[in-house]
Amino acid sequence: MTFQESGLVFHFPSDWLVRKFDSHHFYRGLSGFGFKGVDFIALPPDGPLLLIEIKNYFNRDPRVNAPVPPGQLPPPEVLAEKLHAKSADTLQAILAIQRYYLRLWTYRFFLPWSFRLRRRRSEWVFWTLAFRRAHTERQAQFVCWLESDDGQTDWLETLNSKLKGLTFDPPFEPLIVSIADNPFYPQVKVALLP
Repeated sequence: MTFQESGLVFHFPSDWLVRKFDSHHFYRGLSGFGFKGVDFIALPPDGPLLLIEIKNYFNRDPRVNAPVPPGQLPPPEVLAEKLHAKSADTLQAILAIQRYYLRLWTYRFFLPWSFRLRRRRSEWVFWTLAFRRAHTERQAQFVCWLESDDGQTDWLETLNSKLKGLTFDPPFEPLIVSIADNPFYPQVKVALLP
């Protein structure tokens, strides 16, 4: 599966289940109520549910050969709070989606058949597995995919410190990763858009 987001191209392996959440019809319905959402929700075959938010602060203006000035970057404290809110809202949205599905008799009747027939790509199966990992098994991980120019290390370290100082539920340590520091490689391949 290949997705584009914020000037980056993401290639997920075929055995991962991934939804571009911020353009999904469930998110569009919930965003009207003030919900914020991450860019991607990913279910690898093993391990935690991944809530992935993309931030690309590379200077993408070809006329300027310089890094983005620090004054144009969001304050680390503000960005950390926004990222925290997006992860919490996304977990609440997963819970709301599960509650919605549980009200449908067709869901309750056909879901076991979807698993037996190995219909892993179906919306029902995806959201059920996301709910189970995040709320039943309490295995979720927030990943901030952050690309920035060289010379922004102080800003990045402050953001990392602020983000790790926040409390997440389920409890996990948030990850800040990039193309150069990709812990999911070789399964997940990421590149800058040409």
